[in-house]
Amino acid sequence: MINNSHNKYIIFILLQSFLYGLGNPLTKIAFASITPLWCLAFRFGLAFSLFAIFFATRLRKQLQALSASQYLPAGLCMASAYISCNLALEGTTATNVGFIMSLSVIFAPLLSIIVLQRPYKLSHLPIQLLVILGMYLLCSNGGMFSFNQGDLWALLTAVSVAGALVFGEKSLKATDAITISAIQTFITAVISIAGALLFGDISTITKIQPEAWAVVIYLAITCTCLAYFLQNAALKFLSSSLVSMLQCTQPILTAAASYFLLNEKLTFTGMSGAVIILACIISENILEKK
Repeated sequence: MINNSHNKYIIFILLQSFLYGLGNPLTKIAFASITPLWCLAFRFGLAFSLFAIFFATRLRKQLQALSASQYLPAGLCMASAYISCNLALEGTTATNVGFIMSLSVIFAPLLSIIVLQRPYKLSHLPIQLLVILGMYLLCSNGGMFSFNQGDLWALLTAVSVAGALVFGEKSLKATDAITISAIQTFITAVISIAGALLFGDISTITKIQPEAWAVVIYLAITCTCLAYFLQNAALKFLSSSLVSMLQCTQPILTAAASYFLLNEKLTFTGMSGAVIILACIISENILEKK
């Protein structure tokens, strides 16, 4: 029974990675007529509206029993992750973003030492180092990997994702997955809308094309509401370190979606990296169960 439950939540994270893997290249397509800040503002504004419509009573009761310290760190980290990710997608390839943001697999165990007081097991280190190698091969794509401003934003995304996972795991000891997901969505929406109003050009809204609006709706429903819930539900039963490792499937799925949607092609080197990542995920899952 425990193994079945464990596997179910592993599938949750793999589904989340699939949604994100498709969402990254779609976001780049939307940027043809919408700016990153307005994309975030509409996406998270819509996502929080959905949470408020369907779970208003539940959220009100849960929030009355929580202090800001129990949800604010996870919410701020998630807001930072999504804002920096969108800025990264504007400045570099979707494939590179998928690689760099997945470096959260390295940062999550380190943050867990501080936040959760969880000892670091050296047995995980070889697998994590191999994941870095696999992700580098996946996205260097035959030696073409370069580090620019977009890649720097993606690195901030990796740190922020790790923080969201670790603080989210801590927050879920006091509340449920829906509540923490709604809180993270609300905080990201507020920051995104403020950023769009302060630094964005409001006149660009009238120039947004129908395909960009379709992407925003997809991102709000699947990559925000559903993906947040899948991640936070899994964090109830899986460690943040294992979740970050499982999320390393995202660059593989991003690379696949980018090939069909953006014509970003992988060489044999990139394919080799994908195989290494999958092998590491299987090994980490076995190690975690033991």
